[in-house]
Amino acid sequence: MPDTKQNPGVTTISDQRATITAASPADAAIPGRRRTHRAQATVHRLFAKSRAVRRLTVGTLAQVELAILGGHKQPGPMKLIRKVRSERESLLSGNEAFMIYSLARTQRAVGGIMAEVGVFQGCSAKLISLGARPDELHLFDTFEGLPDPDHAERKSMRRGHYAASLEAVRAYLSDQPNLHFHKGMFTGENVSCADRKFSLVHLDVDLKEGTLSCLKFFYPRMLPGGVIVSHDYSYLAGVREAFDEFLADKPERAVELPTSQAMLIKG
Repeated sequence: MPDTKQNPGVTTISDQRATITAASPADAAIPGRRRTHRAQATVHRLFAKSRAVRRLTVGTLAQVELAILGGHKQPGPMKLIRKVRSERESLLSGNEAFMIYSLARTQRAVGGIMAEVGVFQGCSAKLISLGARPDELHLFDTFEGLPDPDHAERKSMRRGHYAASLEAVRAYLSDQPNLHFHKGMFTGENVSCADRKFSLVHLDVDLKEGTLSCLKFFYPRMLPGGVIVSHDYSYLAGVREAFDEFLADKPERAVELPTSQAMLIKG
């Protein structure tokens, strides 16, 4: 019968298995992931604080993407998108701006009304308005920048980031019909259009709780075939977590796009 006593000077198979388990690739990758998350938070904080950084990154990327799209898309929409992006600062890349405009044109046929939560300086709202000419386009924003992020999100964002005044946005969009402005933090309570049905909703909320509030309010009010499209799904963990949590018991799933966006198509 073999001796089963442990010899302090001998490494057993069990010891080797324990060592392999403890030093698995997943565990070894954790410090790397943490460094990556810290780096992403630092970059996003700089991005949020500096218009020059945004112009250098998103602005340059948008020009390149729109130039590529211009090689195979219809010239009319491309000219319009370039014009709108040149009028005010936008956080949308060229591909993202094209996606918003294209969805607006398509969703017009679904009926209902449209909305945007997170308006910033109004470029995406103008693309929706020009693309769809909706009967009503409801625009929700604090118009004072982001509210207080939670503890985890505070690493990359601060209260007041991405502020644009209601007066400035209203003036910029004064040539667009059927707009309804809603100033204040969106919670889904006391919303004047709560009895309406929507064909397109654009979210650019950045924060997890805000994204969850939007999904809870708009999802049951979407028409069949209606689309909720969100910016920053692949950039900001809180946005992705909000979608994952909300859709956990729903039949639909978020469709991640090649951009930072994801969309939900109501069944």
